[in-house]
This record gives sequence, C-alpha cells and structure tokens, in this order.
Amino acid sequence: MRLCGGLGAAALVALLLVAMGLSPALARAQAPGLEITGSQASYAFPESLDFEVRVSGGSGLREVILFFGRVESPLVRRVYPAYSPSDELIVRYTEELEPGQYAPGTEFRFWWEFTLADGSTQATREQTFEYTDPRFRWEVAAGERVDLYHYGDARLADRLLAAAEEAIARLEDDTGMPVERRVRVYSYASARDMSLVLASRSTAYDDRVLTLGVAVDDHTLILLGAHRDAEMIVAHELSHIVVGIATANPFAGLPRWLDEGLAMYAEGHDLPDANRRALEAAIRRDALLSLRSMTSYSGQASQVDLYYGQAHSIVRYMLDEHGRDKMRELLSVFAEGSRQDDALLRVYGWDLAGLEDRWRESLGLEPRPRGVPTAAPQGLGVA
Repeated sequence: MRLCGGLGAAALVALLLVAMGLSPALARAQAPGLEITGSQASYAFPESLDFEVRVSGGSGLREVILFFGRVESPLVRRVYPAYSPSDELIVRYTEELEPGQYAPGTEFRFWWEFTLADGSTQATREQTFEYTDPRFRWEVAAGERVDLYHYGDARLADRLLAAAEEAIARLEDDTGMPVERRVRVYSYASARDMSLVLASRSTAYDDRVLTLGVAVDDHTLILLGAHRDAEMIVAHELSHIVVGIATANPFAGLPRWLDEGLAMYAEGHDLPDANRRALEAAIRRDALLSLRSMTSYSGQASQVDLYYGQAHSIVRYMLDEHGRDKMRELLSVFAEGSRQDDALLRVYGWDLAGLEDRWRESLGLEPRPRGVPTAAPQGLGVA
C-alpha cells in the first residue's frame, strides 16, 4: 500500500549562530542603561527551536517578549519567556516541535522586545535563519522552476528534476494557473532517512502505510526519491502544490476528493494496481465510499487504496465527459471560496449528489439511495 502525501532516539543538533556580540545592526534603539550584547537562534532537528538573547543593564526590565515565525508568513508567535531581572541577563526560550511540523528549508524570522520600568520599549532588529536537515550533505539540481535537493545518485536526481519540470508544465496547462515561484523538492534515499521529516498519524497507520511523498507547504515537496514510482509521485505531489496555488482563498479549501483525484490524474499513467483492484472490488459489491464522505479524511489505512482509486475515477469521469475547460472553470470558482455544492451547480448544473449519481451510472451502478446513512471513511491519511 502506498501513501503520497517516527522520531529518532537521538536528536540531531544543528547550531545556527544568527548574530552574536554588540552590533549597530542588532538593536533598533538603545534605551538608557540597557544594552543588547548578543542574540542567537539554534535548533535541534527535528525536536526544537531555541532562542537566546543577552542583555546588560537589565535589572530594571519589566517585560521581555520574543516574536518569531516563518519568513513567508505575516503571522508570528508572541512568547513571554521567564526571566529574573539582573544587570547581566540571559533570556532563553525553547519551542518544542512535533515531527514534520516544519519542512527542511523553512526560513524563520525573530526579534526581541524589552519594556523598561518607565514604560519605554526597545527591540532588536529582525533576524532570520534556515531550519534544515543537517544529517546529509545536500546537493542541488536546479531546473527552470524546480530546485531538487538530494544526497544520492546524481543521475536519479536529474531524472526526478526532469519529471518535476514536465509535471509543472502539464499542470499549468490543465489548471490555467502559472507557477510563479520556485518549487523545492527534497529527495530522500530511504524511508528511514525520510521518517524524521514526516508527521506521524498513529503507530498502527505508520506501520502499515509507506509514505512516498508529501507536499508540506505551498512550494516544498518531500519525496522518497529511491522508490521505483518516484517520478510518478513527483507529479502527484506537485499537483497538490499547483492546484493549491490555483484555488487559494481565505474562505474554504478544495474538497479532498477533488484535490486527490486531480493529483492521481496528474501522474499521467493508468491507475496503480492496488488502487485499481480496490476500486473494482468496491464496484462489484456496490460498496463505494459516498462522495460526500470523501470531502475530508482522517486515517484508516485499510481504505487508502479505495480512496485514491475512487478519487481518480471521479475526476477522470469529469474530465472525460465534460472536458478540461469545465475543470478550469470549477477551480476558478473554488478560488472564490465557494462550497462544493454551490461550485458544482454553478459550473455543471448539478450538486455533489448529482455528480455522484452520474458517476455511479457511468460505472453501471444505480444512484445511491437518499436518506440512507453511509459510514464515512474513518481516518484516511492520504496526502
């Protein structure tokens, strides 16, 4: 069983010195009696982010605040570390991380703000650092729009890069949405190597399902590059990135059946055997998942193959019967924040139930009886 979309006993520590010592660029303004003498950040991959600031003349401090967040996001954390005012003061803060919480290559920004007894404030200038996986000596294969990071077979890296560039061009044509920023792909040589950068779902799930790739943000893909299907998985996961760009809005996300179906279709090959067998068995027994239950998912490994196969079948039906232009129109409507029933009605003239009836008919099945409860797929952890 495959999944596209554990924490070691010893932490790998990567110390990153961002700034140290008194520097004119370190502080925005010096308050009388308060001098910032150093500021640094480090991380223990993949367990924590660690921040430290050194201050002289800090006996009159009333408050210390640390601000930090990703460089590409306007949102930042606001933290009030514990400290004891003293003339020579060191303030430290550690942010514990969950496995896979941040992708390799994530850039962080941070600064400190101090409030004195008289109410005046002083802040350091914003500093940045990169959080990455220090276990390997990464090399970069750079294409027109993709940077592929790898530490193994250079010829394999070139093939994966070519597959990624081809997939982006095809996806841009399918969605009508250009990819205007570079995409990063981190290619790992083994599932063991990759395990430290993946979020864990559950022990039972992780033991049964092998994760081959996952889009971890809007421009970063983690890939098991040594797998025989790696070139296909690159296309699958890049679909999530491209479609995510095409439909980004602050109101509603894309239904998961559509996102996964488009990603499966983007692979450009026949349906993999495991997904095909699961789909054919469900059609024979009339035991397909309800389309509404596929709007989201959580994590039952036994239904992953059917979920993928069914999502592919639905999207292929929509493209074969109604064409690429209609799909582009649908994505543009979703980009406005529309709900799935409203979007389908606007573009195709029928809602989700209407789509399901037509798709089931194309498979030789009767419409799903209305008002009959259908168990949702419990915990489909597809990505």
